[in-house]
Amino acid sequence: MSAAEQAMNYDLAIDIINLMKMLASNKMEKTTDATERKALDEKIDMYCYEEGVLNGKGDESARLSIYDKVFNMYSPIIKEAYAD
Repeated sequence: MSAAEQAMNYDLAIDIINLMKMLASNKMEKTTDATERKALDEKIDMYCYEEGVLNGKGDESARLSIYDKVFNMYSPIIKEAYAD
């Protein structure tokens, strides 16, 4: 994979994480349950951390692990959320 392709793939992974943040934020706006709001807030914090790692604020193995997580776990969630 060329450097340009790899950069584009990381940009796509960051976009997917941002969509996951948006979905969690939308759920947070709709819920009144304090426990669920706290769990969603923690998810948003996790997404922010993962975005930072993909932007270079971590070691390469963490970056690759999050990259795999995005495409194997988050992509199906995004596809399902926007399938309608």
